[in-house]
Order: sequence, then C-alpha cells, then structure tokens
Amino acid sequence: MYEVALSLLKKINEFGYEAYIVGGYPRDQYLGYPSTDIDICTSMLPNQMIENFHIIENRSQYGSLIIEEKGFLFEITTYRRDYYDNNRYPEIEFVDTLEEDLQRRDFIMNTLCINSSGEYVDRLGAIKDIQNKTIRMIETPSERLKQDPLRMIRAIRFASNLNFEIEENLRESIKQNRQLLHTLSISRIQKELAKVYNLEKWDEWIETLDLKDYLP
Repeated sequence: MYEVALSLLKKINEFGYEAYIVGGYPRDQYLGYPSTDIDICTSMLPNQMIENFHIIENRSQYGSLIIEEKGFLFEITTYRRDYYDNNRYPEIEFVDTLEEDLQRRDFIMNTLCINSSGEYVDRLGAIKDIQNKTIRMIETPSERLKQDPLRMIRAIRFASNLNFEIEENLRESIKQNRQLLHTLSISRIQKELAKVYNLEKWDEWIETLDLKDYLP
C-alpha cells in the first residue's frame, strides 16, 4: 500500500502539484510501528483530481476525495484552512502551501509528512516531538480545544497508545475546558474509545486529568 501511495504522489507531481502523505502514517513509520493509515494532502484542487483519477467518494465540500489506485483506497485532501463557528464542521478555504494546511491540524507530531521520494518533510518540528514523546497542540491549546473538544480525547488516546506525555499547557487546557466534553455526541466519543488499546494508560490519564465525570 505504501509503494502505491508513493506512486500516486508521483502522478500528482507529474501534473505539476505538490502531494504528501501526512499524519498518522509518517509518525508511526518514524516510530517503527506498522500502519495502514495513509492520508494524502495536495495542492491539487478537487475538480482537477476528479478529472484525472478514479473517484470512489466525493467529499469535495470538505476538500476531500476518496481515490482508488491499484486496488487501494486513499483519502486525498486539498490544502485548506478551517474556520470554526460553534460547529463541528468548519467552513473551509483552499490555500496554496503545505505550511498553511499543516497549521489547521491538531498536534505537532501529526504534521510529519512523506514526499514522493519517501523522504520525511518536517515543517513544524514534528520529529523533535516524536523523539521526545511529547504531544503538543498546534497554536493555542485552549482555542483549538474549543474549536473541537474531541481533540481532548484524541490527545489522551495518543498518549495512552503511544506512551507519550501530554505537554503541560495542553494538559492544563484540557482540565480547564473539560466541561466541553458534554457537547460531544456519544457516537463521536465511542469512535475514539474504540481506538484505545492501552486501557491501563487510558485510565491513568483520565484520573490524572480528572475526567471521570465528563465521559460516558
């Protein structure tokens, strides 16, 4: 799957656009963990991808498409900026650079990218955080948690599964904004909980952050 993803990046490059594997896969590959969680970001616009690739699902209202390539499915998202207005689904604006796209993501460790040559591309210091086993929020933690409170649960899930530490400012912001967890639907919470496999660490973090009364 990884080799097919790299060939897909090269195809996009040949059309004159940037494309990178981003998020969980580069992080896990750097850590030496197996993963099939391959997401791709690109400067190519959705309508241009529709013209040139086999589209399985059109999510262009979010800037994303599901593309089939050699029997594998990949979610590809155009570089974008998100605007939140008390809504889980932000308004989006397409942007021109990888750096602008990375700024909308949650944690710095998840901004590591891989280019079509299989090389790591690190614009925000993701490798340093991965090496230090630290989960840090991009930009102001409190503001980013208010945009989407599910990020609190994601931080704890990553900390539990990867045995990472949650950076102090993020930890305090989770405590200060924990009441926002009540605004999340049960289904969203359960979807994240299903991805937790180190339950002992999870329970430790829930106790440390005093979240027992804020989760179902």
